[in-house]
Amino acid sequence: MAKPTFFDYPNFRETKIPKIRLAHWKPVTTYTKYRWVVQALVVISFVLVPALRWLKLDFTNDQYWIMGREVSMMLALQAVVILWLGTYFVNFFENYFVGRLLCGWICPWGLINRLGLIINHILRRHKRRALILATANLIFAITATLVVMNWVIDLGALLNPQHAYFGLVWGAFALLVLIGFVILHKMGFKFCEGMCPFGLYLTVVTQKNSLRITFDSSRACVDCGLCTQVCPMELSPREMDFKDSMNGGFGQCILCGDCIDVCQIRMDLEGLPAPLRWNTEQEIIPLLPLENPSR
Repeated sequence: MAKPTFFDYPNFRETKIPKIRLAHWKPVTTYTKYRWVVQALVVISFVLVPALRWLKLDFTNDQYWIMGREVSMMLALQAVVILWLGTYFVNFFENYFVGRLLCGWICPWGLINRLGLIINHILRRHKRRALILATANLIFAITATLVVMNWVIDLGALLNPQHAYFGLVWGAFALLVLIGFVILHKMGFKFCEGMCPFGLYLTVVTQKNSLRITFDSSRACVDCGLCTQVCPMELSPREMDFKDSMNGGFGQCILCGDCIDVCQIRMDLEGLPAPLRWNTEQEIIPLLPLENPSR
């Protein structure tokens, strides 16, 4: 595609990324406020659904429940398959028409990763930051493992040495905690980008016309680089319009909106409108991607 005569590729100063990345956690826009509420509700539902036995599989005691009523294992497994397929299809259409809301809005693991970023950022000058962060990630991994295991076993088996599955349950618990800790402490959101099956799938099928962040080159940019420093996926939000979706572009953006929040905060200090905005806003034409953006 030839470069349009009216189009000028913006020149950005290379952003210096701090060793400890910035973390944005105070919602500024309505968008990010709703995102926090939705993620909190999803996490609560993950705990309440098996606890209230709305859907609960207990393989350790061969007991299964749907909506509080005990049912056969086959019926419970069918309910799990239906729930899984329903989630998949809802996610497929949501991702096709909107974008990766699953990662930014819904995924409980994404929320745990975000909490780790926030703790790391808040304690960036603390002498024992590394130890505190490792402890927090271990607690997160243990908590997440217990929540997940509560869907398929009776957690009481962990406290009952006489239970037939006591050793097996503890082995599974230790393995899952170890995996979760390594992912949280060493990979963070890189796991979502390169290893999570849903993340890989969403990167491939994300559409060019879905909700996305747009850099409005007609507005002033102070080149502070805060948007890049705060992005949990380590992208450059200002340049996503010009990059392939599989390599730093829209396919990797989880639509968290943090970059737009910090851009608005920074530009409010200048009394100017933020150049980063959603492509759905009126009177804004998304910038055209170039085949060869280098100059």
